[in-house]
Amino acid sequence: MPNCPNCGTWNPDDKTLCWRCQTELPRPAPPKPKRQTILGFPLWVWVALLLFFAATSLGQCFISGIPPA
Repeated sequence: MPNCPNCGTWNPDDKTLCWRCQTELPRPAPPKPKRQTILGFPLWVWVALLLFFAATSLGQCFISGIPPA
């Protein structure tokens, strides 16, 4: 918790009023939501890798001339 905006006195995190001047302390900002990750990488990286490998695998089938079953 920051210092009191009125008198500058430090206050513990669990207090809502300044212990010296009884001024209401500002509330802390809510935490930002965390991004969705898989094994430390964002989801878009995994989608890009999947599309890359799918495109290269399908490309190899069409380049080699093997007819689709």
